[in-house]
Amino acid sequence: MNAGATNGILLLNRLLLAGCFLPPAVGRLANISGFAAALTMKGVPYGDVVAAAIVIIEIVAPLALILGLAPRLSASALIASLVVTTGALHRFWEYGGLTRAGEQGLFLANLGVLAGLLFYSLVGPGAFGWHGWWGAGRTKKPAKKKRQSRPRTAKPKPKPAPVQPMDDEEDEFASAA
Repeated sequence: MNAGATNGILLLNRLLLAGCFLPPAVGRLANISGFAAALTMKGVPYGDVVAAAIVIIEIVAPLALILGLAPRLSASALIASLVVTTGALHRFWEYGGLTRAGEQGLFLANLGVLAGLLFYSLVGPGAFGWHGWWGAGRTKKPAKKKRQSRPRTAKPKPKPAPVQPMDDEEDEFASAA
């Protein structure tokens, strides 16, 4: 698969994951006291503090997810809030009948979202994140490797030609010149 399609799929993954968190977070923000009461009734200590933290995480982290900011941090924060809300609010084993089936469906759906967040934390945002848009994090093309020169060995100097005694004829020509 080419890089453009891969980056497009990673962007779609981020948008879909953010869509799993933002709408419920806005609803919880509108009725944060009711969310805190539900957590407290399920036995979560400091339900109001936990509810406020979850709402903040579920609004800020999906925005970071959309932009591709801090993938591991945003995914980890969403995983933590997902584990708390799933463990506290969707205990399907405590119910029977249709309620059990509904809660079990929500529990399993949250496990699928958890798997998507784990995938995102490992793979990252792709090229269509903030670092791709503003050029941060781009690596320069690696420079061409310089050819390493081998150490040169000294060439042997040519030996001078041995001096030969001159014949009489050569001696005449030398004296004529």
